[in-house]
Amino acid sequence: MKATLRGLAPSLLVALVGAALLRITLAGDVFLQYVKEGLRLPLIGSGLVLVGLGIAGVARRLAERHREPVLRFGRDAEGNAVWHRPATHEGHDSGHGHGHDHDHGPRVAWLLTVPALLLLCLAPPPLGSFSASRDGTDAVVDQAGYAQLATPVPAGTPGATGDTWTDVVTPMSLTEFIGRSHDPQRSLEHRKVRLTGFVAPGAQPGEWYLNRLVVSCCAADARRLRVLVHADGPTPATDSWVDLTGVWHPAPGTSATAAPRIDVSEQHGVPQPRAPYRDVPPSDG
Repeated sequence: MKATLRGLAPSLLVALVGAALLRITLAGDVFLQYVKEGLRLPLIGSGLVLVGLGIAGVARRLAERHREPVLRFGRDAEGNAVWHRPATHEGHDSGHGHGHDHDHGPRVAWLLTVPALLLLCLAPPPLGSFSASRDGTDAVVDQAGYAQLATPVPAGTPGATGDTWTDVVTPMSLTEFIGRSHDPQRSLEHRKVRLTGFVAPGAQPGEWYLNRLVVSCCAADARRLRVLVHADGPTPATDSWVDLTGVWHPAPGTSATAAPRIDVSEQHGVPQPRAPYRDVPPSDG
């Protein structure tokens, strides 16, 4: 029985990994914490293939065990009790007098059970402030190609609704905000914008970073987008998600790679978005 279970283990492990992939893709959106959204169908296909291979391997192994001759009790030339298999039709003793099972796989493969069981039973969180605080992980941001921002009508203009420059709030992705902060035309100047991201601590009291992580394929290639936040009041909890409203604060003389600054007038916590690695403007919902 022990030898049979050892022989089934590799196939069961393959099926377990496949079941874990199906669980995170079919039972919800957990997979979005590890890979980008476009990989859902390939992951489902991979999970189905692995489960099928695992089941086929178990069935093949059980069939082989069923065809094996039954161990028989006997005595060797010295009168010692031994278990042995009868000679096969080729005329060879398949057990060499001991019934050993020679089906050994690499033990390192058992390490796959750990992530597979985690995905089946738990939902590890996406990358957060620890990854965002590492140097050298900044995303490349295009500084051109953004649509022109709407121009509000100054208060007092005939037919105006009373809006001023600072009354109009523009929802914006961190990618666009960072790109526009380098715009020679200063398209962000005096504009009140709304951003969403997660919190990482800053270097000075009263400041912290609003972050997003973007991926090309999976969490292993995550790149950082971050904005330096200056706000009154306590700093939100690290790794919490925040929706904030504020105005870009020009900082002449800073390096081109420095995080742009925003002076915040309003902020509140929000749930983690469905796709945490997709940088989009905050929605009204």
